Amino acid sequence: MDRDQPGRENFRVGQRLASQRHIGHWTVLDVRRGGFGVVYVVRSSDTGGRKVLKTYDTRLLWSDADRARFEREALTWVRLRPHPHVAPAEHVEWIEGLPCVVTEYAEGGDLAGLLAAGPLPPAGALRFARHLCDGLRHAHDQLGLVHRDVKPANCLLTGDLTLRVTDFGLARAFDTGDAGPPAAPGEPPPGTGAPHTSVAGTPHYMAPEQYVPGAPLDTRADVYAFGVVLFQMVTGELPPGGGRARAYVDRATGWRARRTRLHRLIRACTEPDRENRPPDFAAVRDLLDGAHRQVLGRPAPPPPESPVLTAEEYVSRAVGLVHLGRFDEALEEAAHGLRTAGRDGDGDVVHGKLWQVRGMALGRLRSAQDALAAYDRAVELNPDEPSAWLNRGNQLLSQQRHEDALASYDRALELRPDIGNVWGSKANALTGLGRYEDAEEAASRAVELRPRDPNILVIRALLRGRQYRHAEALADLDRALAVEPRSVDALANKGNTLLLLSRPAEALDVLRRADDLRPDDPNIWCNLTLAAYRLERYEEARDCCEKALRLAGDTAELLVHRGLLHGRLDGPGEDELACYDRAVAAADADDHWRATAWGKKGAALAALGRLQEALACYDEGLEILPDTSWLRDGRRAVAARLTP
Repeated sequence: MDRDQPGRENFRVGQRLASQRHIGHWTVLDVRRGGFGVVYVVRSSDTGGRKVLKTYDTRLLWSDADRARFEREALTWVRLRPHPHVAPAEHVEWIEGLPCVVTEYAEGGDLAGLLAAGPLPPAGALRFARHLCDGLRHAHDQLGLVHRDVKPANCLLTGDLTLRVTDFGLARAFDTGDAGPPAAPGEPPPGTGAPHTSVAGTPHYMAPEQYVPGAPLDTRADVYAFGVVLFQMVTGELPPGGGRARAYVDRATGWRARRTRLHRLIRACTEPDRENRPPDFAAVRDLLDGAHRQVLGRPAPPPPESPVLTAEEYVSRAVGLVHLGRFDEALEEAAHGLRTAGRDGDGDVVHGKLWQVRGMALGRLRSAQDALAAYDRAVELNPDEPSAWLNRGNQLLSQQRHEDALASYDRALELRPDIGNVWGSKANALTGLGRYEDAEEAASRAVELRPRDPNILVIRALLRGRQYRHAEALADLDRALAVEPRSVDALANKGNTLLLLSRPAEALDVLRRADDLRPDDPNIWCNLTLAAYRLERYEEARDCCEKALRLAGDTAELLVHRGLLHGRLDGPGEDELACYDRAVAAADADDHWRATAWGKKGAALAALGRLQEALACYDEGLEILPDTSWLRDGRRAVAARLTP
């Protein structure tokens, strides 16, 4: 589909963001824009610790393909195993409809901030060069990753000045992929954004091949950027862009320096022809070790070993994979975590978290009983964890066990009465039990705690729709869409609500937007059928009905609609009657649609002059729903025609 129109604002400093993973919220402390991306420094209400959220700039044009690419590249980063010189992507979560990569906060800032004061001493430059080389080597050796945007701003520093490379995959995630003519020397290629963007490549550090649209890239592109960063650390100078670093390095370096191993390393890394560069970071490390011995007179420390994952790290990885729809991989990570926890003697809390994430993955895989068993184990191990009770309740609710779900939600609220998600889920359970007054109280409490959570606003809208409070439901849905214009649930329910308010033209427009985002949802196509029918666009309605039937199979509601459309387009006849017969069979225990099918069949038979059969059909419908006025009126009209 076409790209969205901009108009939505980015998050603001001081704004509270409802987290879908944590029971608390994030508070935005700082906002940093760069090219197509935005970085938010946030504080967790649960721990008080700082984290970083990375996502796209909502004020620019973004398509479904862009979002899919972001999620795909975030997944690559999440899969990357830990390394002392790689900043981990802890997990991915959706906040107000935006996919956000959650990473650590760098207490020491970044290398760009350090270089703003000038060149580094030789020992410091070589130390950071080792860290950068080893981190990039790990990413390439493990997953074949090409970073594509190696630069000082993407080299984070811990409190003890350990360098950790960040933003793996995000250059590809934000690359627009637009083809076009080659860029002029020194200018960014098409699709790479602003000259100093933090994503999609930064011209001063980009290898010559990155300026060729569609050219395949390998690790030698990162080797080039490494050479530029090393030159900048040693000299404080930044070569021009356009892949011209080698020539600048030669001009800026005296003849004596050109004979050193450090110069030869920088020169080799910045060769314009990638065939002449070191083939990988193992080769770069060998050259770097030689330069270290010559400059500092001692051997370089060996590359560090990759640390063994802790059970807590397995929890984060598994949760990230669940949020990215990789449920089988999440189960594998949870299993590894449980083995690690057993070996390392971790307590019940960590074991409980791992069982909980196992339940999350199994639930998404529709293994309901196994998921519930996992949640039962989670609350047994850690009965004081409210999120475990919440997830257990949600699993029970999906199985229509409303009373049991309600008990789980109440237990979670005993532990933490300030969790909006639990109040929202409790409202769902109470709605299912028909306790609308209690449900309204719970839903309003959820909205009070999470006023910008589209999911909770939709929950309250559905509750109000059940009580025929359609105008109030519509207001909640509009609030949800103001936060997340692409919320399919909000759009689909808004379309349904507009139908109930007899506004079919508006409903049709909204439902088409929902269909663009979720094209295979039979409920959306069913409501599109109704909207087109009420607008007397019967051919369009029949097409929608046929699509809905292909997606959902024979449901009583759709078969009744198909029958009505046969009557409108073809006149009363056997095709229409057959639809109603199939609807009666499909309705099973659904009294509303079974009675409706009998009544519509009665009307069709009456139109054909088969009055005795019509009367019998109305009697069948009234036996099911005796107080239905349109059935009584239809029967009365048929009986009057039979009276001499």
